[in-house]
Amino acid sequence: MSVHTRPLAFPLFSGRSLMSAVVSLTPAPVIDRTYFVDSFDAGKVNRATEIQEFLSGKGINVSRTLRVAGVSTSAVLPIGREDEHLLFRTPYPQILRILPIPGRMRVNTQVLEKSGRTTNVNQKAVPIPQRDWEAVVDMTIGEIQSLHADWLVVSGSVPKHPENDEKVDFTRLFTEARRLGTRIAFDSSGSSLEYWTRSGLVDLIKPNADEIATLVRRHMHTVGDVLEAGRQVIAESGLEVALVSMGGDGALAITKDDAWWGLAKAREVVNTTGAGDASLAGFVGHSIQGRGGKGGRADFGTLPKLAIQTGLRNAVTYGAMAVEVPTTIIESMENPPVAVLERPDPERELSEPTKFFETPSA
Repeated sequence: MSVHTRPLAFPLFSGRSLMSAVVSLTPAPVIDRTYFVDSFDAGKVNRATEIQEFLSGKGINVSRTLRVAGVSTSAVLPIGREDEHLLFRTPYPQILRILPIPGRMRVNTQVLEKSGRTTNVNQKAVPIPQRDWEAVVDMTIGEIQSLHADWLVVSGSVPKHPENDEKVDFTRLFTEARRLGTRIAFDSSGSSLEYWTRSGLVDLIKPNADEIATLVRRHMHTVGDVLEAGRQVIAESGLEVALVSMGGDGALAITKDDAWWGLAKAREVVNTTGAGDASLAGFVGHSIQGRGGKGGRADFGTLPKLAIQTGLRNAVTYGAMAVEVPTTIIESMENPPVAVLERPDPERELSEPTKFFETPSA
């Protein structure tokens, strides 16, 4: 029989940690187009009751959530010149740091049913020329310096260069961010997650259960399996934190020496798209512990400690709030669900079996 601590329920933002300053980079931003339908029949003609379209992307979602929470943030993104008109109807444009590049952006389409079921069709990342990518890196470094950022969040699909069909390289960006005393959170999938997790340049990853299963090449059946996989990846890569989301089974915050499980139950599941981005925002926005105007950021010295429990508590709360709204934009932090934290129960079974590919996809 497993032994775990009594669940602890907390209000949002509690604890001794201070808010961070966070810069996000979305290498491949997207036009999010959502079709609202009563029900969806594959292969049939379906009628939408409403259509919404706006500029989006995983890093942008992180920064928008942090903006609503009152955390200092900016969002860097290359945007196709043919889609600049979207900036005039984008929520919280003041946090955006735009680098115009040739062409158009990709389009991600989701069909959202009244039941909450979501069907997604996502376009591949649009290639970005090497010269433009170097300008994106320069802009991101400038934002880190301007905000004295505690965290750099790089999130979403990783584009390729049209000149050589190779993926963009984060080495210069990550090396300079670390020199400036900024932690790096990386949230992607497939071969990009595999490579940068083991690069020695990343502090935090935010995989889901399928992605952590892919990293260790075995299926997960229990919370204990996920915990063991997270510890294995940390031991092999030198990561500081693995923040593993498990959907309705909660989330784990795992470090070399510590681990906590957390869950906040949504009152209604409307749309699950963007919940992971909101969870990451909750962690990086509230995990810095220490002295200083920006939460204890250490300029060229020892990094401040991380408040793992406070970060996880806000991560699961933000995630639950995200699934309660129809888009990827949380508009208010009022009346949040209560998070429950406890030590992981290794015997707790996952509600859904994991799946993974032997060779991670690009």
